[in-house]
Amino acid sequence: MIEPKILKGFKDALPEEEYYRKYLINKIEETLHLFGYLPIDTPALEYKDILLGKGGGETDKQVFLFTDKGDREVGLRYDLTVPLARFVSMHENEINFPFKRYHIAKVWRGEKPQRGRFREFYQADFDIIGIDSIESDIEIILLIYNLLKNLGVNNFIIKINDRNLMHSIFEKIGVSNFEKQILSILDKYYKVSESEIKENLNTIMGDKSDDIIKMIKSTKELKIFELLKEKYDISDTRLEKIINFIKEMDLEQYVEIDFAITRGLDYYTGIVFETFIKDSIELGSVCSGGRYDNLTSLFSKNKYSGIGSSIGLDRLMTYLLERNLVPKVNFCNLLIANLNEKDLSLYYNILSRIHSSKINCEIYPQQIKLKKQFKYAEDKNIPFILFLGEEEKENSIYKLKNIRTGEEKTFSKIEELIIYLKNPQNSTNL
Repeated sequence: MIEPKILKGFKDALPEEEYYRKYLINKIEETLHLFGYLPIDTPALEYKDILLGKGGGETDKQVFLFTDKGDREVGLRYDLTVPLARFVSMHENEINFPFKRYHIAKVWRGEKPQRGRFREFYQADFDIIGIDSIESDIEIILLIYNLLKNLGVNNFIIKINDRNLMHSIFEKIGVSNFEKQILSILDKYYKVSESEIKENLNTIMGDKSDDIIKMIKSTKELKIFELLKEKYDISDTRLEKIINFIKEMDLEQYVEIDFAITRGLDYYTGIVFETFIKDSIELGSVCSGGRYDNLTSLFSKNKYSGIGSSIGLDRLMTYLLERNLVPKVNFCNLLIANLNEKDLSLYYNILSRIHSSKINCEIYPQQIKLKKQFKYAEDKNIPFILFLGEEEKENSIYKLKNIRTGEEKTFSKIEELIIYLKNPQNSTNL
């Protein structure tokens, strides 16, 4: 016999977990549709040169790469943004710009598994391609706010920065030649000690690292833009305009500037952001992204500016389930007892009527003792069982039993039964 086992960093999903995942995906899709976003899909496998085109050091090490049966070098997608750039480049004559798309699918990364973080996981991406405007930046941030609110998460903070602004600061300080290394170090600001960050910066820029540390700390103050203007002669930035809009919308408690947020991937060029749940910071960012003005230039002569974000669905699910923020639902609301195999056509006629009213219902798939059918309903958390035995057929009634309370009710018409089941006071989440 083969020992049943699973790879480290991978997991099975039991029915309840998978049901909740589908529920969350549906809620996310509802919100995205309201904002005019359309779904796409791309292959799980991409050519190696596509995946490694602009990922950047650490990311390249995490990609699952191999040679397929056609001796082609391929890999599993590690995110949904690089496949999007390839998709837009191949289908630019078939889509309308600005292109507002979403993509909810699995990705794979060979990183160390942690709480709420696996090597195979779901991402929910949403992007605006083909426009570089402050309006598109603002829409993505507002969309994150709406998505999390609609999922029942309220105590979150969206930390934003601007890599273009950081570039201007580095030029003023005189360290722009080391920009990539500095951003990589700052990306670990909340994962290691401040002394380690400063030590790593010192090896690159010496005493000038003090300016960077002070600048990061100053983002907690309200006068950061005054400081930038006085010290570096930098003013009227896109980041400041976004923050002013956030204030106008009275959303300051959900958005804050943080110069330590740089995002590790090389393709980001403008606004970047990460979203944290305040009472579960250790979980990491549950929604992150930014602007990537030059990504499609890897695959096309036409350069399309884009901005987008990604929800780490598995990480968010971990939080929601731990906090009981995902509503409990009945997988099925009614079981039709199988009392006589000769009545199977009757059972299925009733089933069809109930299904037409969008009520989850099933027939026990075998005529066995009622005790086992009751046990089946209890194990599946089915609240009601319907009896259509000889007595019920003779009197043309439908007998319904509440498995949780033992209460019985009879109905002379199927329509009355359906009305009863659809009443929220009697049965929930139909």
